[in-house]
Amino acid sequence: MNLVMTVLLLAVLASAAFCLFGLMLIKGEGEELKKMTELYESGVEVRAELVSLVPFGTNGYASAVYEWQSPEGSGRHQKGANVGHAHVVGQSYPLVFDPQNTRRVHLGTKVAVRRERKRRQGYVRNAQRMALLALAGGALATVGLIISP
Repeated sequence: MNLVMTVLLLAVLASAAFCLFGLMLIKGEGEELKKMTELYESGVEVRAELVSLVPFGTNGYASAVYEWQSPEGSGRHQKGANVGHAHVVGQSYPLVFDPQNTRRVHLGTKVAVRRERKRRQGYVRNAQRMALLALAGGALATVGLIISP
């Protein structure tokens, strides 16, 4: 096996790995995009109150618990957060939740949900490009392996 064959074989293996990684990104980011789209389309923006901030570990992290009330429903959301002056127990913060699934929430306004949705669309688009380019590179390397003497 000469150097050209070795390089082409490594190119095929690398392209398969990149293609698989791209497909995993498409699946994961696609699910997140779906969640953000549902939140953007049917989400309700409310003011949620921070009711508990319990530090854990020594790295400055805490478990934050938010509660909200609205005509569409009420709920409670627990999230990890950095301990600092940005989080104050008793303050209210904007939160968007889905009335059909109160476990689907996003801390922030509807504008933030729209921005996150747009960012996720970019992630999915770039993952599709990466998978397609990896597939094309692998096809070229396979053709090179086939026609090489």
